[in-house]
Amino acid sequence: MKVLVVCSDFPYPADHGGRVDTWGRIKIMSELGWDIDLAVCGKYEPSPADLEAVKRVVSEVYLCGRSSGIVDLLSPLPLQVQSRKRLRSLQVGSGYDHVLLEGDYVYPILHNPQVSGANMVLRVHNNESAYFKSLGRSARKAVHKLYYWMESIKFAGLQKKLAQHVDKYLFISSKEYDVFKNEYPHKGSLFLPPPITRETFETSHFAAKNVVFIGSLFMPNNREAVEWYLKHVHPRLLNEEGYKLIIAGNSRGQGTQWITDYGLSRIEVHDSPKSLDDIYRSGYLFINPMRNGAGVKLKTIEAIQNGLPVVSTSVGCEGTGLVHREHIMIADQPDDFIHAVKSLLDDWAYAGKLLSQSQSYIRKHYDHKAILSGVFGSGIQEQREPLIKQVL
Repeated sequence: MKVLVVCSDFPYPADHGGRVDTWGRIKIMSELGWDIDLAVCGKYEPSPADLEAVKRVVSEVYLCGRSSGIVDLLSPLPLQVQSRKRLRSLQVGSGYDHVLLEGDYVYPILHNPQVSGANMVLRVHNNESAYFKSLGRSARKAVHKLYYWMESIKFAGLQKKLAQHVDKYLFISSKEYDVFKNEYPHKGSLFLPPPITRETFETSHFAAKNVVFIGSLFMPNNREAVEWYLKHVHPRLLNEEGYKLIIAGNSRGQGTQWITDYGLSRIEVHDSPKSLDDIYRSGYLFINPMRNGAGVKLKTIEAIQNGLPVVSTSVGCEGTGLVHREHIMIADQPDDFIHAVKSLLDDWAYAGKLLSQSQSYIRKHYDHKAILSGVFGSGIQEQREPLIKQVL
């Protein structure tokens, strides 16, 4: 089995949600004994060390840079796609059985003559049209809102173009899978949850009442989530003895002054930490207070694997299959969110029970290797029904 994986971002190190999903899948395919090549059209060149780490897993790595200008804004394709137009002429290998597109952004690879004849598989990380619309709601500046709105419309058109070329769809979100299946019942499609990234899950750490948020701090929907929590929840938890909020994530050089501007106490911020392990270990529970977004919020799944029970909004856990009060706590209003956090901080036994049940659910239903074997082996059409029963 020879597979070309095409990414819009270098997948290593796996330091945010999209990379966690992509890199985990690449490793699993390698473990299955498949011959994997990797093509990346990203904004940044990988470091020699990161490139060497990836080459220990894949056979070949093909790189090209993004290219965009003012004229590209006039393209009917989204700018995120048009800027990766070099994929059309990127010199890659030959004889691929499958080409795995890691998201809509790498659509231009479908027009590369060197992959002609391969089976085209699309990993759907988000409904990009809905995702960019949600970013527009979260953005503050009018020019950013206009950009996200335009991209949303263009991605809606791109979805129809993709349907003409893609043979199989792999949805990270069960919710988006259900919507697509109803709209395109003739297309091979499957719910493929994110891969389990740890051989063994961390156990609970309830020594200190540290509430943790980890996410990309440059993204407007994550910033909106943190600010909502800082405005409506955090001040009302300061009377909880021992409570502290820990915020960590990559700011891409934009800094975290917007957090400290709130002037609130008991907040610890880690800007672009090299490792998240110690931050997870220092936590009691994880919060995901997202108000807008699409797809699966991998931060929720990662937190559970790293030993933290989760309090989330409905948006923060959609598409995961996790159930309120059985696996996690779900709350959308400030009063309910505060109550959920307090109930776990004040009852470590209940917090531990939720964590244990959520980890058991992920172990059972997020078996990436078994599902991938079916997808790239017998095909989706034959395997779809039994696999769906297995994972839902």
